[in-house]
Amino acid sequence: MKELNILYIHGFGSKVDPSSDKRMALDKIAQVEAVAPDYSTSYEDVLATVQPYLDKADLMLGTSMGGFLVSRLCELTGKPFVAINPVLRTQATLSKYIGTHQDHVGRTFTLSEQTVSTYPDFLPSADLGMVLLDMGDELIDSEITKTVLEPLMPVHAFAGGSHRFSHMEEALPLIQGFIQDASLRS
Repeated sequence: MKELNILYIHGFGSKVDPSSDKRMALDKIAQVEAVAPDYSTSYEDVLATVQPYLDKADLMLGTSMGGFLVSRLCELTGKPFVAINPVLRTQATLSKYIGTHQDHVGRTFTLSEQTVSTYPDFLPSADLGMVLLDMGDELIDSEITKTVLEPLMPVHAFAGGSHRFSHMEEALPLIQGFIQDASLRS
């Protein structure tokens, strides 16, 4: 059986950490390549950042802004995706950070209104996408995400948790089942 390759795309202001709980859980089911795009650059620049990783990926998995991004990359590549606590309305979400700030790992960034305007919204996919939500997400309204996406694609919600997604171990069987179903459809 072919080794599964997951492209793990981080969210806004994140960094790649091979020892993170999510990464270590994903390592149990696949080879994982991770990338942390700079979302304070244009959408086109972010696409260019992830482009070199796409060919090898069997599944794209993204958190927060990475969840938005994998939905768009699915449209470009036809590859399945799992979006974890995804941003649905990117311009509304990013607009809160226009100006110069520090991200949650201590790096300074500047985000302009012009850059924010380059981002499209999340793109649901009934056939190639799945969403995982922690209902205790303190940054993104999980109830709204669930209400909007549940009629359009598979959504699995976990009680409690946070924006960082606390249920990766529990989600592994869902991800594996989703991949098996997606491979049968292709």
